[in-house]
Amino acid sequence: MTVARASVRPSSFLQQAVRAAVVALPCLWLATTAPVAGAAGFSSLVPPPKPDPSALAPVKVRDLHYGDVLFEFYQDDFFDSLVKLTAYREQGHLSPHAAEAELLLGGLYLSLGQHKEAGRIFQEVLDRPNVPPGVRDRARFYLAKVWYQRGYLEQAEAVFLAAGNSLPPALQAEMRMLHAQSLLYQGKFDAAIALLDGWQGPPEWRGYARFNLGIALVRSDRLEDGVRQLEAVGTAPASRAEAVSLRDKANLALGYAFLQANQPERARVALERVRLEGPLSTKALLGVGWADAALGKHEEALVPWLELHGRNLLDAAVQESYLAVPYAYAKLGADAQAAEQYEVALREFGAETARLDESITSIRAGLLVDAIVKNDQRGDYGWFWQLKQLPDAPESRYLYHLLAGHEFQEGLKNYRSLLFMQRNLEGWLGSVEAYDDMIATRRQRFAERLPEVLANLDGVSVEALQQRHTTLASRLSAAETQQDGVALGTAREREVWDTLTRMEATFAAHPDDKDLVEARDKHRLLKGVMQWRLSEQFKARAWAVRRDLRETQAALRDTEKGWALVADAKTAVPARNEAYAERIALLRPRIADALARLEEMKGRQAQYLSSVAIRELESQQARISEYEVQARFALATIYDRAMFAPAPGATTKSAPAEDAPAAEGPVPVLAPEAAPEAAPEAAPAPEPVPVPVPEKQP
Repeated sequence: MTVARASVRPSSFLQQAVRAAVVALPCLWLATTAPVAGAAGFSSLVPPPKPDPSALAPVKVRDLHYGDVLFEFYQDDFFDSLVKLTAYREQGHLSPHAAEAELLLGGLYLSLGQHKEAGRIFQEVLDRPNVPPGVRDRARFYLAKVWYQRGYLEQAEAVFLAAGNSLPPALQAEMRMLHAQSLLYQGKFDAAIALLDGWQGPPEWRGYARFNLGIALVRSDRLEDGVRQLEAVGTAPASRAEAVSLRDKANLALGYAFLQANQPERARVALERVRLEGPLSTKALLGVGWADAALGKHEEALVPWLELHGRNLLDAAVQESYLAVPYAYAKLGADAQAAEQYEVALREFGAETARLDESITSIRAGLLVDAIVKNDQRGDYGWFWQLKQLPDAPESRYLYHLLAGHEFQEGLKNYRSLLFMQRNLEGWLGSVEAYDDMIATRRQRFAERLPEVLANLDGVSVEALQQRHTTLASRLSAAETQQDGVALGTAREREVWDTLTRMEATFAAHPDDKDLVEARDKHRLLKGVMQWRLSEQFKARAWAVRRDLRETQAALRDTEKGWALVADAKTAVPARNEAYAERIALLRPRIADALARLEEMKGRQAQYLSSVAIRELESQQARISEYEVQARFALATIYDRAMFAPAPGATTKSAPAEDAPAAEGPVPVLAPEAAPEAAPEAAPAPEPVPVPVPEKQP
């Protein structure tokens, strides 16, 4: 029976990453090399596939342990695959696949978010001469992507620079975009411009490239150059949701750039292109209002600002509109309406501040992280996991846009990884108890079986059996030398032969007895027949006896080994059981110590996540507090102006300068925040288009 062998072609990547469109690192995929039975004729007509120059050469799977690792890998159980890979490697089982195992190890570390360890492995493995450029560049790309995702921008930039140009067009475009975004985050606008200027990539990436280029140009004080790029994106036809969102973002950036450049007419044109039902509509409406206000059209500015009053107060643009509306009324001379609107704003801001205080108290009590973990029961872990839904908690309403940043997501990944390791160690702690039971059972069974085995063996003398075997072998050799067929005859044949031999003595004693003549003839005939039979069967019987002697000798050797094993087991098995018991006993404090350290790290990570969320809420509180100060100041200004206003028919009297401040309304807080020079916190460019998911290779 022939077993089909398998080959490994390390040219695909971690399957979980492919499905998430965030592929990990070059790994290995199995392909059966033996043809299917009955298909030989057809397979001969199909030319063999050409080798991929960008992939590693196929490798025969020559070790079952490595196959076990690959089995776990293709079950998407990367943690168990990593555990088995490291264990088998330490035990020396993977020597035929040392290079492939090392590359797979780096990919598994990266899939679990261990970018430092993955980077160390790839630094050692990928510079070897037998690694194709395509594999090397892919590994560097995904490693840099993990660095970027985790916020290590300088390390990501260094790896991006080390990558070559052998990637497929889609990955090459994504790498260039991520590289440019890392430069923008670091404030290296000139380098980002040099990277993006004149770039012609796949069509789905060009809009993002022009947007990033426009942002970099505006931040480098090259407004008109940046405007040309952003205008191209903001006026481009779009049918897909991503392209429409990108167009809105480009128009929003344009509008606020023009506002900061004191060009409200151009700002209004750009902002009016933003969709009213899109996620950026609130900032666009606010900007349109400030553009009208800058043009002195305060009555027209009220239209978008009053529209914002009907929207969610959690939005910073909506909050600012609560100041912008009374500001416009004040500019129009409607002080009563302005004062009323300022009082409404103060009530809303006060209520929102109280809700923020409650949320901060809840987060400080650790309720947010616990609620997130309970809300997500999938049990995923590693680099690919993403939080997509916040729990139903009062503080969640303030944290939705926090999910757009890497800081909270990456911190939550680390927390979930700690939870996974904690559950894993708790499972091992239960396994240790099972191992204790196994050792106790082995001890009991040995104590019960040993007396029975010794009693059975005591009745057997191996030396006597060996002596008997030697005697029989000597007798066989003598019989073969003398061609003594009687010695190999059956018991009946030997009995008949002995009878014939005794009859010869009788005939010899009566040589002249005529009555024995007929008996002598019969005796001669019988003896001749007997000799002929024994001679005819002599060789076959000699061969059978020698075979039996060989088997007996082997059985005797096994018996001697059994004796030796029993003698060794009398001391070795108890010692081995004790050694196992000691190792198991040592595991319990190690696991307990690891669990204690995990609990401490988990607490610190939960505290860190809480601090990130609290910092976000406190920033919202600070913004609302600033709005409250502006509202109170503007309201006081209106009241002061009312106090110094002349009565009907009275002579106009100027109020003191200090009692009539010039500031009648708020400074547009969101304008600089949303402009390209200080882009919104989400990113200097939108998230890249997801990498097209390749088909899983067989």
